[in-house]
Amino acid sequence: MTAISVRTGVTDRTGVADAVAELVNAIAQPDMAVVLFFASSRYDLEALGSALDKAFSCPVVGCTSAGEFVSGHGYRNGSIVAASIRSDRLRVHTRLFTSLSTFTAADAGVAASALAAQTAGGQLVSESMFGLFLVDGLRMSEERMIAALQGAFGCVPIVGGSAGDDLRLNRTSVYHQGTFLSDAAVLALFETSLPFTVLQTQHFIRSDRRFEITSADPDSRTVFTMDGRRAAEVYAEALGVREEELDAELFSLHPLILRLGGRNYVRALRTATSDGALVFNSAIDQGLSLYLGTGNDIVANLENALYDSLVAVPRPRLLIGCECVHRRLEVEAGGLTQQVRQVLDRMEYVGFHTYGEQVDSLHVNQTFTGIILGDAYE
Repeated sequence: MTAISVRTGVTDRTGVADAVAELVNAIAQPDMAVVLFFASSRYDLEALGSALDKAFSCPVVGCTSAGEFVSGHGYRNGSIVAASIRSDRLRVHTRLFTSLSTFTAADAGVAASALAAQTAGGQLVSESMFGLFLVDGLRMSEERMIAALQGAFGCVPIVGGSAGDDLRLNRTSVYHQGTFLSDAAVLALFETSLPFTVLQTQHFIRSDRRFEITSADPDSRTVFTMDGRRAAEVYAEALGVREEELDAELFSLHPLILRLGGRNYVRALRTATSDGALVFNSAIDQGLSLYLGTGNDIVANLENALYDSLVAVPRPRLLIGCECVHRRLEVEAGGLTQQVRQVLDRMEYVGFHTYGEQVDSLHVNQTFTGIILGDAYE
């Protein structure tokens, strides 16, 4: 007998009432432990928050997106995707954070103590708990918050994504108890005896082309000059294009890579400014060396990562995915959307396209990061 039941669904209905009704019809089941959803920012969020709160009595966790994906449908735009989980071996506890600029390590410690007190044993246990962290993707607070939270929660893994707004770069929001909030983040602590594993993969390798960051503002994630010249000019020259040709597709295909502790970390580009600076999706400090990135086979990379996860979760039931929107742009530019869907469709999944991902106490870019939750061992 299975110890977990998962249902996934999607709606493209533009009216909130119709959209939520369609989701309820697709995913509702008795005694749900949690509902997860990811919604396009094109919806009336005030009405959507209220409707979701009325539709489900269990914890509901979600945020706005820069694209969505779900079992049987693959990549979506302008939709709401959702999943429900029913299991007597799973409980979910949530914590809201607001005014992100004032968040401190002490706040992380308070959150860890409060969430631990809600668990069955009253303490944090890494073998039976993980955190899903959803955060406003435009407040540039992810590095500080994920480092503090992971420090406070110890070995309990925390993964997640930065909320999007369909690449408008205007307003991103997380959902909590019937309301969508900006300048906010939500941490959902999953307490379970079901098997689970963290999934994290990226397909870029670093080339020999190195850039020295000669002036930058980490707080705004802006690099003004590389190699002593305007950053956008140097980057465009390395790609063999004109500066005015730089766009989201080129950024997705050629991120920069930071080498740290023997590992490569992708640093995705958000935009080029009119005065020749480059704005990143992660903090970049003056004095660092970055390398031009080149992508390997993105489909094979994802397939291998999912296959490797079966060691820890041989009976996967749900993948909760946070995929950088730049990966999606690369997949679409390469005509690989169907191939990616075929890989993902080997298990139930729900997820969203992000403005960055959180894993291993770091804010990272252009990864596929998430949690795979499995059925109990026989």
